[in-house]
Amino acid sequence: MNIDQDECENLYTNFSGVDMYVDYRNKRLKILSHSLLSELIIKEIIDYSKKENLGKIIANCYKQDLSIFEECGFVAEGVIDGFFQGEDATCMSLFLDTKRKNSLYEEKENRIIDYCVKNTNKFELNKNKNYTIRQAVPDDIPQIIQLFQTAFETYPTPIFSREYLQKVMQDHILYMVAEEEGKIISIASADLDKQHMNAEITDCATYPKYRGRNILSELIFQLETHLKRNGFATAYSLSRANNLGINRSLSKLGYMYRGRLINNCHICGGFEDMNIWVKTLK
Repeated sequence: MNIDQDECENLYTNFSGVDMYVDYRNKRLKILSHSLLSELIIKEIIDYSKKENLGKIIANCYKQDLSIFEECGFVAEGVIDGFFQGEDATCMSLFLDTKRKNSLYEEKENRIIDYCVKNTNKFELNKNKNYTIRQAVPDDIPQIIQLFQTAFETYPTPIFSREYLQKVMQDHILYMVAEEEGKIISIASADLDKQHMNAEITDCATYPKYRGRNILSELIFQLETHLKRNGFATAYSLSRANNLGINRSLSKLGYMYRGRLINNCHICGGFEDMNIWVKTLK
């Protein structure tokens, strides 16, 4: 096993030809590439995850590999349509921590989805706004960190780190911000997977004072415009299942609800469920 430790103390690792991400921050392991997968290798990965005291294993799975994961006890939690350059991915999960497989807020989260699906109002651009939308630059990082620290007690990725934001901003994450009177008031990003031509809409935050003005929806709309221009096939988001605002924003923009990842990541002080929302861009 070849291991490369990053600045977050999480591990990118290769196990018998299978690329994985060992995510200690969220006590989970993600299988990234699995062209060489077999039941034997998955069982070895499970043993490794148990030794590392991880609570969950996740993988975005090709259709032809579903049976291998199912034989090893994985369950499907949702689908990301068009994830693999137009081919659908099934979100497979194995819960090593039995407490982690049960949602604590299922009833509330179901009510939120029911409201979002039934409310058919669509997003419209605000032509009379006091803020401007633009792509973030490295000089914005101090303000971005301040906004994130206000919005989130804890977060699945190290967004409170200047070094991390500088690295990903240059590498593979596109940040879009709303600015009013020189102050960044809202932010959203697209994590670009150029290999599979999909992008995850993530890192969404707005100061409480400015919520309810559809600012976040417009940020995501502008991110989509960039993605379409650059040939991306699919946009998706894993949104906090107990937060009406972000789920409503995605629904208004035409994203489709495609499942829920239970206790998937550590955010705002504890593990939370994440709703899967997907939009075909082509």
